[in-house]
Amino acid sequence: MWKGSQAKMKFSLLGLIESLAIVTWLSLAGIMVFGDHTDGVVQSINPAALKLGPSQERWMGIFFEDQHVGFSVTRSAGIAEGGTLFEGRSQFRVSTFGKIQEVTTAGTAMVGSTGVLERFDFVMLADQVRLVARGEIKNNELVMDVDQAGETSTLRFPISKPPHVGMSLESAIRRHELAVGLTFTVPYFDPLTLAEGEMEIEVVDVEVFNGGEEAYWLKSTFGNVETRSLVTPAGETLRQEGAIGMRMVRMTAEEAQAISNDDPADLISMSAVPFKGAFSDARSTRYFRARFTGVPAERIVAQPPQQSVEDDVVTVDMPLLLELPTLPVSALPDTMEPGEDPPEYLGSTPTLPVGHLDIRNASRSIVEGATSRLDAVKRINQWVFTEVAKEPSVGVPNGLEVLYSKRGDCNEHTALFVSLARAAGIPTRIAAGVVFSERVGPKGQFYYHAWPEVQLGGETDWVAVDPTFGQLPADATHIKLVEGDLDRQVEILGVIGRLELELIEAR
Repeated sequence: MWKGSQAKMKFSLLGLIESLAIVTWLSLAGIMVFGDHTDGVVQSINPAALKLGPSQERWMGIFFEDQHVGFSVTRSAGIAEGGTLFEGRSQFRVSTFGKIQEVTTAGTAMVGSTGVLERFDFVMLADQVRLVARGEIKNNELVMDVDQAGETSTLRFPISKPPHVGMSLESAIRRHELAVGLTFTVPYFDPLTLAEGEMEIEVVDVEVFNGGEEAYWLKSTFGNVETRSLVTPAGETLRQEGAIGMRMVRMTAEEAQAISNDDPADLISMSAVPFKGAFSDARSTRYFRARFTGVPAERIVAQPPQQSVEDDVVTVDMPLLLELPTLPVSALPDTMEPGEDPPEYLGSTPTLPVGHLDIRNASRSIVEGATSRLDAVKRINQWVFTEVAKEPSVGVPNGLEVLYSKRGDCNEHTALFVSLARAAGIPTRIAAGVVFSERVGPKGQFYYHAWPEVQLGGETDWVAVDPTFGQLPADATHIKLVEGDLDRQVEILGVIGRLELELIEAR
């Protein structure tokens, strides 16, 4: 959760999974970018002002499957007060639907003499995205400034004990004497998805090298996302394996930077869900039943009557447009006290800048003259579908940024739609899961996707809308796996490579 009066704060078509995988993997791997902004509440770390001890650069090659697509370099050094400063940067290429994009990151994290994280900052550059963040532990809060879309947001997270970020995990690991069977937890915060909680770490194996040196395989689990790392007793990473074939391997500087000239493998194709069956017209399907395997039933959202789960069968039954009720456009109370938080699903988040003047003005212009909530939703859906170009994108979604750029994938379409709808007083939330697309392969496949849901009735009457496809309601091939912002969407990574679907009925 987050709060703060200043908190006004990307995922091409079907582009959810590669962005989630990359963002989450970057956070867990500790590859971040050093920021140059000093506005806001949190002051940036200035490594030049610190008295650094000896340090050594550690280079890693970044691979998707067997393809060498980039590199990262990190270093750590002691500081005058007895703590440690961690620094890192990375550069790699990804491909989504044939569009090759460069992602650049770098960052710093400062750990005190007691091994506790004190401050961090990072930057991420990808496609049209430039995200800068600075964080600091202040008493019982983690205070973070985020610069994105030309706006600075200050977020405050109550904490019971200081968490670590990806770059500082090394200091937490080195405080334990590693041995197979050891398990421990580390308070953890992901600055990109804003997820916080306990990271579970288990030592699952040991490797002994020719010279007698030992390294340990660690399985790290955070928010249903699992990463395997081979580390030294001092906590230095030699190899790391993440989602959909992502991995890093320790190399020399020359080897790490010898990136392949071949186009990188397409991440959309790599994340496809195996599917048995065929649709006559997927986009017109209103009723769909499928048998799923590879994941437990609780990983599929039960939301009757729109989506129900029984044993290993999921049924999606989308309502007809004529069945939707007529409601007032806005669900906001007639009067709200100054400083009073808006009702759930109407407020701002770091990626949904509902309160920004440009978002509010755009929303007002789009829904002006709407006779009902359904009419307003139609207008917003059509506007986003028409105005936002369908382009692959990698990064962190932000509704304001999409309003300015007017391009992006399902995540950008969804972030902008939800921002505009909430600004109009329409309760709206984000759903993520899988959807059928005929865009890849001779018969089409299911791919990971994000879309909005709008409250068009009572508290439980949520209807799926898809501004990427221009659908209201969305077709029945939308199978919901999770709802919420990035901190919840990352749970989908635990399903990749496991979920399989088989058609039972579609009409």
